[in-house]
Amino acid sequence: RGLREAIARLNALDASRIVCGTGSDELLNLAAQAYAGPGDEVMYVRYGFAVYDIAARRCGATPVEVPDRDYGADIDALIAAVTDRTKVLFLANPNNPTGTLSSAAEVARLHAALPSSVLLVLDHAYAEYLSDEEQDGGMELARTASNVLLTRTFSKIYGLAGERVGWATGHPDIIATLNRIR
Repeated sequence: RGLREAIARLNALDASRIVCGTGSDELLNLAAQAYAGPGDEVMYVRYGFAVYDIAARRCGATPVEVPDRDYGADIDALIAAVTDRTKVLFLANPNNPTGTLSSAAEVARLHAALPSSVLLVLDHAYAEYLSDEEQDGGMELARTASNVLLTRTFSKIYGLAGERVGWATGHPDIIATLNRIR
């Protein structure tokens, strides 16, 4: 509770809309487990974080690797790849491991094109390294949209990889679902 309250103060969030986990990896896995299963698809960009494929397979979903554009997210390709079976779309922004960045306009366009039944997981493991002008609007989407989960980690900016502390924010229903599974 103390950690959630401190994160909330630092990021101008409601502490009840924050869930902490054993690194952001746990939260990425929980998101896949909560929203996808056998017969469903979990989507991510080629050259994206390796945990996305693992999370999809771990919950029995089909991993869908979408072609990149210059080692980054191709928003048009992501939108075109969405099917009725798509349940979770992971987007690292900045991308891990390539460092490419999708703009706020691109992220907003992607979110607007997704059916409300698709959970958009914005992995912000490296967001603290961006200037204010480079931010992708993900925090505001997590505040206002019912199908966006934003994850962060203490591993990168705080150098606490060995401590395994991550957190996520999103709609109260998403947070409640992750807490039930956790």
